Amino acid sequence: MISKRASTETERRDDAMARDPREVTGEVARVVIGGDVFQVNDAVLVKAPGANERYVGRIVSVAVENGAVKARLCWYYRPQETRGGRKRFHGVKELFSSDHYDWVSVNTIDAKCEVWSLREYQELEAVTEFDFYARFLYRSSRGEFRPEKVPVFCKCAEPYNPDRFMVECDQCKDWFHPECVNETKSSASQLDVWRCPDCRLSKITGEV
Repeated sequence: MISKRASTETERRDDAMARDPREVTGEVARVVIGGDVFQVNDAVLVKAPGANERYVGRIVSVAVENGAVKARLCWYYRPQETRGGRKRFHGVKELFSSDHYDWVSVNTIDAKCEVWSLREYQELEAVTEFDFYARFLYRSSRGEFRPEKVPVFCKCAEPYNPDRFMVECDQCKDWFHPECVNETKSSASQLDVWRCPDCRLSKITGEV
Protein backbone atom coordinates (compact mmCIF):
# COMPACT_ATOMS: atom_id res chain seq x y z
CA MET A 1 0.00 0.00 0.00
CA ILE A 2 1.39 3.44 -0.95
CA SER A 3 1.27 5.93 1.90
CA LYS A 4 -0.42 9.28 1.46
CA ARG A 5 2.90 10.98 2.13
CA ALA A 6 4.68 8.96 -0.59
CA SER A 7 1.85 9.59 -3.04
CA THR A 8 1.96 13.32 -2.33
CA GLU A 9 5.74 13.37 -2.77
CA THR A 10 5.41 11.66 -6.18
CA GLU A 11 2.77 14.15 -7.26
CA ARG A 12 4.95 17.04 -6.08
CA ARG A 13 7.89 15.81 -8.11
CA ASP A 14 5.68 15.21 -11.16
CA ASP A 15 4.32 18.76 -10.92
CA ALA A 16 7.85 20.09 -10.59
CA MET A 17 8.85 18.16 -13.70
CA ALA A 18 6.26 20.07 -15.67
CA ARG A 19 7.74 23.34 -14.40
CA ASP A 20 11.50 23.04 -14.10
CA PRO A 21 13.57 19.82 -13.82
CA ARG A 22 16.27 21.71 -11.92
CA GLU A 23 13.91 21.71 -8.94
CA VAL A 24 13.69 17.90 -8.87
CA THR A 25 16.09 15.08 -8.02
CA GLY A 26 15.36 11.34 -8.21
CA GLU A 27 12.76 9.26 -9.98
CA VAL A 28 9.59 10.72 -11.47
CA ALA A 29 6.55 9.04 -12.98
CA ARG A 30 6.39 11.03 -16.19
CA VAL A 31 8.05 13.75 -18.23
CA VAL A 32 6.77 16.31 -20.74
CA ILE A 33 8.70 16.58 -24.01
CA GLY A 34 7.53 19.02 -26.65
CA GLY A 35 4.02 19.06 -25.23
CA ASP A 36 3.73 15.25 -25.16
CA VAL A 37 3.61 13.31 -21.88
CA PHE A 38 5.83 10.23 -21.64
CA GLN A 39 5.59 7.84 -18.73
CA VAL A 40 6.74 4.48 -17.47
CA ASN A 41 5.72 1.55 -19.75
CA ASP A 42 5.33 3.73 -22.86
CA ALA A 43 6.97 2.35 -26.00
CA VAL A 44 8.96 5.10 -27.69
CA LEU A 45 10.97 5.86 -30.81
CA VAL A 46 14.48 7.10 -30.08
CA LYS A 47 16.67 9.22 -32.34
CA ALA A 48 20.33 8.28 -32.76
CA PRO A 49 23.00 10.35 -34.54
CA GLY A 50 23.89 8.90 -37.93
CA ALA A 51 21.19 6.18 -37.81
CA ASN A 52 18.68 5.90 -40.66
CA GLU A 53 16.01 4.29 -38.48
CA ARG A 54 14.87 5.29 -35.04
CA TYR A 55 15.42 2.77 -32.28
CA VAL A 56 12.49 1.39 -30.27
CA GLY A 57 12.44 1.01 -26.50
CA ARG A 58 10.06 0.79 -23.57
CA ILE A 59 10.41 3.23 -20.69
CA VAL A 60 11.24 1.44 -17.44
CA SER A 61 11.90 4.51 -15.30
CA VAL A 62 12.51 8.26 -15.55
CA ALA A 63 14.94 10.16 -13.31
CA VAL A 64 16.40 13.63 -12.82
CA GLU A 65 20.02 14.14 -11.84
CA ASN A 66 21.77 17.52 -11.69
CA GLY A 67 19.00 19.07 -13.79
CA ALA A 68 19.32 16.44 -16.54
CA VAL A 69 16.31 14.23 -17.26
CA LYS A 70 16.99 10.69 -18.40
CA ALA A 71 14.97 7.56 -19.08
CA ARG A 72 15.92 3.94 -18.58
CA LEU A 73 14.79 1.94 -21.59
CA CYS A 74 14.42 -1.74 -22.30
CA TRP A 75 15.32 -1.98 -25.98
CA TYR A 76 13.52 -3.77 -28.77
CA TYR A 77 15.69 -5.27 -31.53
CA ARG A 78 14.91 -5.39 -35.24
CA PRO A 79 15.63 -8.77 -36.87
CA GLN A 80 18.68 -7.40 -38.71
CA GLU A 81 20.15 -6.24 -35.41
CA THR A 82 20.26 -9.75 -33.92
CA ARG A 83 22.96 -12.36 -34.20
CA GLY A 84 20.83 -14.49 -36.53
CA GLY A 85 19.90 -11.61 -38.85
CA ARG A 86 16.68 -11.09 -40.78
CA LYS A 87 14.90 -14.22 -42.06
CA ARG A 88 12.21 -14.55 -44.70
CA PHE A 89 9.47 -15.09 -42.11
CA HIS A 90 10.26 -11.87 -40.25
CA GLY A 91 7.69 -9.17 -40.92
CA VAL A 92 8.55 -5.60 -41.88
CA LYS A 93 7.19 -4.30 -38.54
CA GLU A 94 8.53 -7.15 -36.40
CA LEU A 95 10.58 -6.43 -33.29
CA PHE A 96 12.06 -8.61 -30.57
CA SER A 97 11.73 -7.88 -26.87
CA SER A 98 15.14 -8.02 -25.22
CA ASP A 99 17.10 -8.07 -21.96
CA HIS A 100 19.14 -5.01 -22.97
CA TYR A 101 18.71 -1.87 -20.81
CA ASP A 102 20.24 1.60 -21.17
CA TRP A 103 19.89 5.09 -19.78
CA VAL A 104 19.28 7.77 -22.45
CA SER A 105 18.64 11.49 -22.40
CA VAL A 106 14.94 12.23 -22.80
CA ASN A 107 15.98 14.67 -25.55
CA THR A 108 16.59 11.63 -27.79
CA ILE A 109 12.97 10.43 -27.40
CA ASP A 110 11.13 11.34 -30.59
CA ALA A 111 7.60 9.92 -30.34
CA LYS A 112 5.36 7.31 -28.77
CA CYS A 113 4.66 4.06 -30.57
CA GLU A 114 2.84 0.78 -29.93
CA VAL A 115 4.37 -2.68 -29.75
CA TRP A 116 1.56 -5.22 -30.01
CA SER A 117 1.41 -8.97 -29.71
CA LEU A 118 1.19 -10.70 -33.09
CA ARG A 119 -2.51 -11.42 -32.56
CA GLU A 120 -3.25 -7.80 -31.65
CA TYR A 121 -1.26 -6.61 -34.66
CA GLN A 122 -3.26 -8.88 -36.99
CA GLU A 123 -6.50 -7.38 -35.68
CA LEU A 124 -5.51 -3.76 -36.42
CA GLU A 125 -7.75 -2.16 -39.03
CA ALA A 126 -4.84 -0.05 -40.27
CA VAL A 127 -1.11 -0.24 -39.55
CA THR A 128 0.71 3.06 -39.12
CA GLU A 129 4.41 3.91 -38.93
CA PHE A 130 4.01 3.82 -35.13
CA ASP A 131 2.72 0.22 -34.98
CA PHE A 132 5.00 -2.77 -34.42
CA TYR A 133 4.65 -6.29 -33.05
CA ALA A 134 6.82 -8.67 -31.03
CA ARG A 135 6.48 -12.42 -30.55
CA PHE A 136 10.02 -13.38 -29.48
CA LEU A 137 12.34 -12.43 -26.63
CA TYR A 138 15.94 -11.90 -27.73
CA ARG A 139 18.61 -12.47 -25.09
CA SER A 140 21.20 -10.14 -26.56
CA SER A 141 24.09 -11.27 -24.34
CA ARG A 142 23.68 -14.86 -25.55
CA GLY A 143 22.19 -14.37 -29.00
CA GLU A 144 19.29 -16.63 -28.02
CA PHE A 145 15.56 -16.44 -28.72
CA ARG A 146 12.58 -17.41 -26.58
CA PRO A 147 10.51 -19.29 -27.42
CA GLU A 148 12.93 -21.36 -29.49
CA LYS A 149 10.10 -22.85 -31.55
CA VAL A 150 6.79 -21.52 -32.87
CA PRO A 151 4.14 -23.11 -35.14
CA VAL A 152 5.17 -23.42 -38.77
CA PHE A 153 3.01 -23.59 -41.92
CA CYS A 154 3.10 -24.37 -45.63
CA LYS A 155 5.53 -26.53 -47.61
CA CYS A 156 8.31 -24.16 -46.58
CA ALA A 157 7.70 -24.98 -42.89
CA GLU A 158 8.17 -21.36 -41.79
CA PRO A 159 6.51 -19.32 -39.01
CA TYR A 160 3.69 -16.99 -39.98
CA ASN A 161 4.65 -13.68 -41.59
CA PRO A 162 1.74 -11.18 -41.66
CA ASP A 163 3.26 -9.48 -44.72
CA ARG A 164 3.00 -12.61 -46.89
CA PHE A 165 -0.36 -13.73 -48.29
CA MET A 166 -1.50 -17.23 -47.32
CA VAL A 167 -4.49 -19.34 -48.31
CA GLU A 168 -6.16 -22.03 -46.21
CA CYS A 169 -6.76 -25.49 -47.62
CA ASP A 170 -10.48 -26.27 -47.27
CA GLN A 171 -9.71 -29.93 -46.68
CA CYS A 172 -6.71 -30.24 -44.35
CA LYS A 173 -7.08 -26.70 -42.93
CA ASP A 174 -3.35 -26.01 -43.24
CA TRP A 175 -2.13 -22.67 -44.60
CA PHE A 176 0.07 -22.16 -47.68
CA HIS A 177 1.92 -19.45 -49.57
CA PRO A 178 0.63 -19.74 -53.17
CA GLU A 179 4.15 -19.41 -54.57
CA CYS A 180 5.26 -22.42 -52.50
CA VAL A 181 2.70 -24.66 -54.26
CA ASN A 182 3.24 -23.28 -57.78
CA GLU A 183 0.28 -20.91 -57.71
CA THR A 184 -0.32 -17.18 -57.58
CA LYS A 185 -2.27 -15.04 -55.14
CA SER A 186 -4.75 -14.28 -57.92
CA SER A 187 -5.39 -17.91 -58.88
CA ALA A 188 -5.79 -19.05 -55.25
CA SER A 189 -8.12 -16.15 -54.36
CA GLN A 190 -10.50 -16.80 -57.27
CA LEU A 191 -11.53 -20.28 -56.12
CA ASP A 192 -14.49 -20.74 -53.78
CA VAL A 193 -12.95 -24.00 -52.57
CA TRP A 194 -9.17 -24.30 -52.54
CA ARG A 195 -7.25 -27.49 -51.83
CA CYS A 196 -3.52 -27.89 -51.42
CA PRO A 197 -1.67 -30.21 -53.86
CA ASP A 198 -1.61 -33.14 -51.39
CA CYS A 199 -5.37 -32.93 -50.78
CA ARG A 200 -6.06 -32.68 -54.53
CA LEU A 201 -3.99 -35.79 -55.09
CA SER A 202 -5.75 -37.69 -52.30
CA LYS A 203 -9.13 -36.73 -53.81
CA ILE A 204 -8.05 -38.08 -57.21
CA THR A 205 -6.63 -41.33 -55.83
CA GLY A 206 -9.45 -41.81 -53.34
CA GLU A 207 -7.11 -41.76 -50.35
CA VAL A 208 -8.43 -40.41 -47.07
